[in-house]
Amino acid sequence: MHETIDPKPNVWSRLRKRYDARRTLHRRVPWMAFTLSAINIVAIAFFVLDRPLGQAANSLAPPLVSIAGDVTDIGRLAWILAALCTVLITGYLVHRRLWKVRSQFRMVYLGQMVAYVGLSVALASVVANILKFAIGRARPLLYDQEGIFSFAPFNWDFLHQSFPSGHSTNIGALFMALALLFPRFRLVFIGIGLWLGATRVIIGVHYPSDVAAGLALGVWFAFAISILLARFGILFSVGRDGWPTPRLSRLF
Repeated sequence: MHETIDPKPNVWSRLRKRYDARRTLHRRVPWMAFTLSAINIVAIAFFVLDRPLGQAANSLAPPLVSIAGDVTDIGRLAWILAALCTVLITGYLVHRRLWKVRSQFRMVYLGQMVAYVGLSVALASVVANILKFAIGRARPLLYDQEGIFSFAPFNWDFLHQSFPSGHSTNIGALFMALALLFPRFRLVFIGIGLWLGATRVIIGVHYPSDVAAGLALGVWFAFAISILLARFGILFSVGRDGWPTPRLSRLF
């Protein structure tokens, strides 16, 4: 008699087993509270801050505008992805030269970190650009002609693609992902993200509500993907409170 040999499990079956093994650790995530908070912040910015800052956009101090213009492109998707590729390549070269013990395992973990950050930023950017095109809000550059309530949906014109801010979305996803990966520096990353988002208002290409919506969208994607990864035990583990906890000990 010939014994039946079970086929080698594929990736999906392994992921399903990892998910099932952690099912009892899953906790309900307060998505509704996050959504309502984000909507209220964006609404307050829209009705309270957009008009006065739209009026004052041309009267800000030139040095401040110049500095903001120099750093605002950190939020460009191409720059972020290029930086992530640089980190991955540098890490690979350093591992080959210096780290002999468990170097392959560390490299896989570093690759997972880069993939997580890149996926968070890329997905958030795609959604933000679809929304910008569908909503068609006029930028502050047209404030004198159209005000803050001007919308031209499905308009390819750059001047009618203000909400949400694409740069702010990328920044929100990037720095939220970093804050989750390195919780010790969480407040630093949050502060940097807020200031970089503010540069979009300072240089006069977005209203505060555009920036608030972009940051919230990026934060949501980074957090949602971290929750998903934690439930599979990839890169994050599920903490005692059900929130994602980075497994940084595996890297160091």
